Amino acid sequence: MFFERLENPQWVTALDVQHVFDSPPDTVVDAAGREVWTPWPEGEYLVRMAPLAPGAVSRILSRVTESANPYVHDLVLQAALALPPDEARALVPAIDGYLTAGTLRNGEQVVTLVEGLATARLRKPAVRLAQAAFRPRSVDVPDGVDRPLRRTVTAGLERYWYEELLPRVAEALDPVLGDGVLTMLAAWLETFQEVSGEYNVETGNDLSFVWRPAIGDHSQNNRYHELGDPLVEAVRNRALADIARGRPVAEVLATLERSGQPLLRRIAMHVLARTAPESEAAREDGLQRLMEPTLMDDTAYRHEYAELGRAVVPLLTPAELEGWEALALDGPPVSSEAVKERAQRRLQPDENLDEVVERYREVWQLNLLSGIGAELLPGRAAARLGDLVTKYGEPEHPEFPSYMSSWSGPNSPVTQEDLAERDVSDIRAFLSTWAPEGDEPWGPSVEGLARTLQGVVASRPQEFSAAAPDFADLDPTYARAFFSGLADAVTAGANIDWPSVIDAARLVSLNSDDGADFDGGMDQDVVWRFAQRSIAALVEQGSTGDVENGLPAELLLRAVDAIAPLAHHPDPTPEHEEQYGGSNMDPLTFSLNTTRPAAVRALARVMSRAKELEEREGAADYSRSAIAAALPLLDDRLRPDRDESLATAAAFGEALGRLIWVDREWTVDRAGELLTDDAWGDVVLSVALSTYRPSRAIVEVVGPAARRVIARVAAGGTAVPGWRTDRSPVELIGDALVLLRIQGVIEPNDSLLTYFFATAPVRSRTRVLGHLGWLLMQSDDVPGEFLDRARELWESRAQAVEAGQTRIDELADFYWWVRSDKFDRSWWLPRLLQALASDEFDAKGMLGEVLEEAAPSAPGPVAEILERLLTKRGEQPFARYDLVEHAPAVVAEALDSADSEVRATGERIMDLLGRGGHLRIAELVEQRRSRRGATD
Repeated sequence: MFFERLENPQWVTALDVQHVFDSPPDTVVDAAGREVWTPWPEGEYLVRMAPLAPGAVSRILSRVTESANPYVHDLVLQAALALPPDEARALVPAIDGYLTAGTLRNGEQVVTLVEGLATARLRKPAVRLAQAAFRPRSVDVPDGVDRPLRRTVTAGLERYWYEELLPRVAEALDPVLGDGVLTMLAAWLETFQEVSGEYNVETGNDLSFVWRPAIGDHSQNNRYHELGDPLVEAVRNRALADIARGRPVAEVLATLERSGQPLLRRIAMHVLARTAPESEAAREDGLQRLMEPTLMDDTAYRHEYAELGRAVVPLLTPAELEGWEALALDGPPVSSEAVKERAQRRLQPDENLDEVVERYREVWQLNLLSGIGAELLPGRAAARLGDLVTKYGEPEHPEFPSYMSSWSGPNSPVTQEDLAERDVSDIRAFLSTWAPEGDEPWGPSVEGLARTLQGVVASRPQEFSAAAPDFADLDPTYARAFFSGLADAVTAGANIDWPSVIDAARLVSLNSDDGADFDGGMDQDVVWRFAQRSIAALVEQGSTGDVENGLPAELLLRAVDAIAPLAHHPDPTPEHEEQYGGSNMDPLTFSLNTTRPAAVRALARVMSRAKELEEREGAADYSRSAIAAALPLLDDRLRPDRDESLATAAAFGEALGRLIWVDREWTVDRAGELLTDDAWGDVVLSVALSTYRPSRAIVEVVGPAARRVIARVAAGGTAVPGWRTDRSPVELIGDALVLLRIQGVIEPNDSLLTYFFATAPVRSRTRVLGHLGWLLMQSDDVPGEFLDRARELWESRAQAVEAGQTRIDELADFYWWVRSDKFDRSWWLPRLLQALASDEFDAKGMLGEVLEEAAPSAPGPVAEILERLLTKRGEQPFARYDLVEHAPAVVAEALDSADSEVRATGERIMDLLGRGGHLRIAELVEQRRSRRGATD
């Protein structure tokens, strides 16, 4: 009550002297296992006093921000909003951490704070807060939790706030960033593409045209990327706004195209299409892109190419039209060999290849020209289009490589609401008697009714689970939906009648299924494997973590017995795996859609739960019996004849960490079968390293196999990844080792770590070191001893370069370490200079800002680095735009240096940029020099 009524600001300092505010409450867990957020009346008082005693409140709160209690986090944010911006800036590091942890719920208040900081011209704290709130990042997966197959992307704000507030934060930062707002938004979109896996940096493969078919607003945009779609629109709208207010088109394009990502290039094309009618510069740049073979030919650009063509072609001069028309009518603009290769893939029996080549060219031209439209085309092109339409017909949606029409899916003869009104026995009777009538393609179907059943079961799990055996003999489609509905309910925290469910599961798992492929449609399951997989999924869900509603200890053995037949299931057959696995689907993804791997995964989960319950509840007899029954089933997949399915190997890789925990001796004894020197062993190894956080336990078990994989790849061989990500098996090994090293788990002279850096291909070592820098950049509050070990690791590799023991290219990804903002400039500046000697060094637009920030304290080294980077970038103007944008500040510091050599470097940079067409460089440098000494 004292603090609730206290309104006098003079108490702030007096209470602080008595350390009253030093221990904000942390979160507590009650007897039911629920996390409770304890109020902090003292903090509420500080929030009220923030406008009255801002300095004291800011000082106190910036000192006591370590609590994990979201209630405390919200109070810190409230105080920051009530403080003057110059005092609120001290709380930004803490709020940054809260956003990273995902504990701040009110995104609007976060953006309001950004607005206040930016209005006060406090650039660094405003930008830092915006980055923490909106910059996409990959989701951290806690220990013991399986890593999702598709990489999930998150940000500091909840997704609800993200779309609503992204335009507002972009506008808020305009006073402090100006043209840099577009650079920041583009960087966020580039980051989203990379961490989501929609863009592969190594291959250049970009899937954005699938999830974002049109850059402009269009019904084909399904908007299922809750971060990606708002970012596309924010970048697009900002680029258009920049041009509308007079920013040169070339500068906007350079920002958009600096990364080379197709999605950003598509945005540039859309922007040109929108601005070309009013801008001669946009018209000229639009023509340049219409004449670019890649943009004309690649289907990823098709929609924006057609849009740009419709805007620019009518504006072209006769000579320009002639040039474009010649390229289009001779297309596709690729080699004859490439056209033949494409045609070969379309060759049908009894067809002549030359005829197919000609047809391919004609259809390609038909789609290109139709996308622009006959009414906008010049004479020859319009006539050609008319001939092609006469021959092939009018294409429906030529501007899209694929076009989605709406379809609601299988239909049910009864709504979920109507079915839910019936009792369980009536529903069971209805399922056993109802049958579709007629052959209407979109009429009511068994699959439609099954989906309705799944929803009803999930909403009434207690009733249905008690009657589970009555549903075990229904059509396999209904059985699958029944168990899936129960799994949905368990996931949502509902309790079910596990004894009855396990009895029913056993009955369904005994049904015969030969695993052969079948000619089945979408309307009904004609085999049992889908229902059997839903059983495995339910048992797996009931064994996950420490869920209170999961399988009880006394039923674990019966659960193993229910899964046992599935461990010997014929699915996947070698023929099925050859057709649908391999190059079509990686082993881990394929394992989710096949039965034996599902059984392996479920058995490993049951054993893990048995171990947990033994330790937590002392249920030793039940737990040991379940583990003793499950291990022989896994043994059957390994001995005497190993299951050669790579999907099964992936399931074992996913289970490896659990197996080591449950029975290390058993797992080590089977290492000869699990971690063989072949594709099977590669899959187990790579999936295990992808699934679990690095640990000594796992590395000790996989160490010999890891050594063999490194040696094989170093000798020119290959290693098969179990899960297709941007990390190769060798890189996964290196990633685990360097993380263990900086955590202090292994020593610098660890034999496997030493072997990796002595033997692995240089490019793999480069990517591992770069990835470590990227991880440091993504992490907050990295312990100092971790950073010390990271520096020691880098130093050891730099010394190896100097000693001639490895190539300088190993250091080529050092820019991530610089961008991480975890190391002193005095350390990274000379290391960056060393890394620049590599021909493979490519900062990818990452270094301009950090070089500008470092220039005042180290003008000489920074100017030297900038000069070398600008020279290294050569004739790639888009990629070096980031450097050019920040060059004036660096040059200004160099020219003001007392060192004549540093001044000479600054003069050379100005000359280099001036000769490169940056005619305002001298003016911009002088502007910087005139306001030198100003602070944020």
